[in-house]
Amino acid sequence: MENNFILYPAVLLMILTLFLYVKNYLDNTTAFKNKIVKGSYFKAYQDKVPEYIEVSRQTLKSQFELPILFYFLICIILIFDQVMIIDHIFAWMFVISRYIHCYIRLTSNYVPYRAKAFKVGLLILIVWWINFLVYNL
Repeated sequence: MENNFILYPAVLLMILTLFLYVKNYLDNTTAFKNKIVKGSYFKAYQDKVPEYIEVSRQTLKSQFELPILFYFLICIILIFDQVMIIDHIFAWMFVISRYIHCYIRLTSNYVPYRAKAFKVGLLILIVWWINFLVYNL
């Protein structure tokens, strides 16, 4: 399997992040035009806003937390030129967990399900990092 195939799940996660940017922009723009949100809200994101605005913002924000460790690991694996089948499996499982997490957050936002999706992704990432460290250090 080609080493650069490990970039496919990363690109798919990047697409999710870009989708969330667009969604967040559209949610904010619509709320502002309909006078649901004041312009001052966007200075420090501190005014009271409808829940869907905050959910949209927090969902986007979460793409710059745990996924950073995912992107970093992919970079290191490529630099070490040590891409194994298990890396592809972990990468795809992590991306799927992030899509599920975002879907739950943007639909029902049922916290117990969302927390499970997050924990699955976190566990995948921890095991993947341990696997990388064991085989490469």
